[in-house]
Amino acid sequence: MSTTVVKGLQVIEALAHNGGAMGITEIARVLDMNQSAVQRILGVLTKRGYIQRPAGSRKYELTLALWELGSQVVEHHQQRRLVHPILRFAAQSTGFTAFLTYLAHPFIVYLDKVEGAHGRAHSNEPGSRIPIHRTAAGKAVLAYLPKQLVRSLSKPQTDWSGFLSFGPIDPATLTDEINEIRRRRYAISQGGMTVGVNSIACPIWATDDIPFGSIALTAEDRDLPAERFAELGEKLVAMAREATVALGGLHHQQAAESELTQSLT
Repeated sequence: MSTTVVKGLQVIEALAHNGGAMGITEIARVLDMNQSAVQRILGVLTKRGYIQRPAGSRKYELTLALWELGSQVVEHHQQRRLVHPILRFAAQSTGFTAFLTYLAHPFIVYLDKVEGAHGRAHSNEPGSRIPIHRTAAGKAVLAYLPKQLVRSLSKPQTDWSGFLSFGPIDPATLTDEINEIRRRRYAISQGGMTVGVNSIACPIWATDDIPFGSIALTAEDRDLPAERFAELGEKLVAMAREATVALGGLHHQQAAESELTQSLT
């Protein structure tokens, strides 16, 4: 890949993860890049409409141009379109917020969301990237990953941008929970990401024996208490199977579950 293209993407990523405007010197320091190179890249990106300088400021910030492009990608994303009706039914029938996630190991990324009557208005938004072991949506997938991918968590992890990182995690601390998720076929979280918020999630498969991602239900603990996990978990398992069928992954799910059943007996 062209060095110029890579540097341009790095500047965009730095601005995105910073959460606010940045000056040339700051960008150069964060990326360990020559200030002249940063200035040239900012000039090109400004002309293309991807960044701008706020009025009266010498700093730069992203425009909504990337959001416009990303929205078009999401709108036409095949897996999202196939699973969205199931998410809508899940939200309407339970009253909770329903999510679709996909695996970007060692992270889980929220791809779609349908608010329920009792859902959380300020829950994770599509595009959020979360360490796989931190949420029910991630743990549901983690339980069905090959052992080498689970063991990889014992080393510090980072995403493709280099700005998101976590770890290391001792895989042994996850063993009991992983086995329990496999037995009941869904994962739970009680205040895992946010105190007072509970979640249930099931893995879904598409074109590989490794899960594509998961579907999840989230609500305040007063609306989704632990006493309802078993009841709602079974309903979500059925919805997840429907999603897997829609994605053409049923034989992959059956193969994965058969292998794990043999390992647990």
